[in-house]
Amino acid sequence: MREPLINPIEIDLEEENWRRININALGPVEAGVKLHLKYQTQDWDPVEKNLVVMGTGPFARSPFFGSNRLIIVFKSPMTRGLHVTAAGGAGFDFISSGTSLVVFKGRANSPKIVLLEGDEEGLKDVKFKNVTSDAFNYGGYFGTFALSKYVYDNYSPARAVAVGPFSLFSVSGSLVSIERLGNELSPFAVDFFGRGGPGSALARAHNVWAVGFGGRYEPPEVPGDLPERLSREAFGKSYVEAVLEATTKYRYDPKYKSGGTFGVNYVYYRDLIPMFAFNSIYYSDETRTRLSKMIIKYFWTPFVEETIKRRVFGGCGDPCPAACKKVWRGVKLDYEPSNAMGPLIGVFKLDLTVKLIEVVDSYGMDAIEAGHVVSWLMDALYRNLLRPEELGVSEPPSFDPSHFEVEESEKNYEIAKKILEQYAKGVGVPGEAAKRGLRGAAKYLDRELPSRTERVKFEDLAVYVAFGEKGYMTPNLYWAPGMVAPLYVLGRYWTNYRPTFDEPEKFAESSFKRALKELIIDNAGICRFHRKWAERLVGEMYKEMVGAEVNDEYAKAVYRSVAVYNVEAGAEPVPWESKKTYDVVRTMAKRVMPEKWGRLFDEGKGIEWWARFKARVEELLEIRPPRREGGVKP
Repeated sequence: MREPLINPIEIDLEEENWRRININALGPVEAGVKLHLKYQTQDWDPVEKNLVVMGTGPFARSPFFGSNRLIIVFKSPMTRGLHVTAAGGAGFDFISSGTSLVVFKGRANSPKIVLLEGDEEGLKDVKFKNVTSDAFNYGGYFGTFALSKYVYDNYSPARAVAVGPFSLFSVSGSLVSIERLGNELSPFAVDFFGRGGPGSALARAHNVWAVGFGGRYEPPEVPGDLPERLSREAFGKSYVEAVLEATTKYRYDPKYKSGGTFGVNYVYYRDLIPMFAFNSIYYSDETRTRLSKMIIKYFWTPFVEETIKRRVFGGCGDPCPAACKKVWRGVKLDYEPSNAMGPLIGVFKLDLTVKLIEVVDSYGMDAIEAGHVVSWLMDALYRNLLRPEELGVSEPPSFDPSHFEVEESEKNYEIAKKILEQYAKGVGVPGEAAKRGLRGAAKYLDRELPSRTERVKFEDLAVYVAFGEKGYMTPNLYWAPGMVAPLYVLGRYWTNYRPTFDEPEKFAESSFKRALKELIIDNAGICRFHRKWAERLVGEMYKEMVGAEVNDEYAKAVYRSVAVYNVEAGAEPVPWESKKTYDVVRTMAKRVMPEKWGRLFDEGKGIEWWARFKARVEELLEIRPPRREGGVKP
């Protein structure tokens, strides 16, 4: 048997000390929620005061593949409620420090690197090292890569988690964990805790710029035959067979002659890929198909030729056969960062997109959020809500789909690059979006430029979900109603993210069910790329290894605690404010249920779908938040 949490500790940054704590939880998500409720962080401003909880699940360094995910729970500077983020592989080295859960509390008096050191008995020491901005330019690298190299060269941890300079002033900064490969950094294991602003929370609220960890601790062994036995009982096949079958998409899918999220999504979703600031939801099938073919030719095919056919594959640091990390010309490519810096901003050439991804990764931005912001500003420029000189560019972008040709990617790239540079440094109009977040920046521009917004407002061009008075989340890059539906944790896959539509109660039920499954996998510290086998086995894994019962009812209780916290924090989902967000759902409703919901959305009655969806979620959670009025006026 294993303890679900091994030697959990609390680090007080203000006092620069640490202590062991007791917390009754079956994984880092549950622990994080309980700790935030214990410390009553609901009223804290998340960039001034936070509680960042970092840990692994109970199966780290076990014979189960994909079980070394590192999970972070924090109060999000974006949503203003509890958020969960994760990155692959880093948990393998994290637990070697002798703890599986660390709670960061208080704020250091100067920027710090925190080092966790373990020996055979467990956590031995926590050290606090000063760091300056010089570390963001080090060893021939910049930003997150430079700071990671600095930590490895000077303190030699097994692995590190680092912020980028973007996190020092923004609300949406990410964290990155890059595996060390000899004396350099691996191009494969570049893993981001991207959504919700965890980098901003760690850097601004705690003044921690990096966390290094490692040691000689080994958790209690697990019988090596356990995965095989459970797989035979559940699937009637060997464990390796079950894993390889479940991870086909992420390794190599012969049906698509490609692999990884980048390699499969473009040929699977095709014309349903969001393009041109999500304006593609309005395009005809013919126009979207033409653009999709352009993506396949100039975006997807170069990736297949240079990465898939040459098998430039790697892993995240987890001993795992999926080899999901695909590298193109030295840069790791996944679907969402690539689409954010590609078709979403009107760039259909992969070599140009890769240059922008390098900027995003180095500064420590959330690529999805950056794509939303840059494409939103480009759309406002295209529609003449903003002038070129206000964004430091010479002309509007090419955003007309009927006349767009691939060569115009060059112009859009140059415009996006200049906007992205201002966003990264917090200057100009893009800088307002970095500091205020997309929702706040849209409302700021609506107030500052009222004469330009008589027909369409800045907020109507943005795609985001509103939480309370200030919080928001931009959706992952899928044309999917579930990504903007009224759930308490969004920006990840805790929802039904299929490009479909249904009656609100039925859609709420499928979204809630998916959320519970994803919560269990995150709480277990298991990579969601392994979910097809893990969701079947995880209950038995808990019984065998921890002696605990984990099922949907357990997950429901944890999710309910998140929902109650978020309501108390003023981060409850509120009706859609943006017309384009409304239209993400409306246009899908017109495709799937045109006679009923398509018509109702066209008549401006789509908020009824939102309200009934939310009411059903509340019934499932057995909570009754106060009713709120409002919403978009189509």
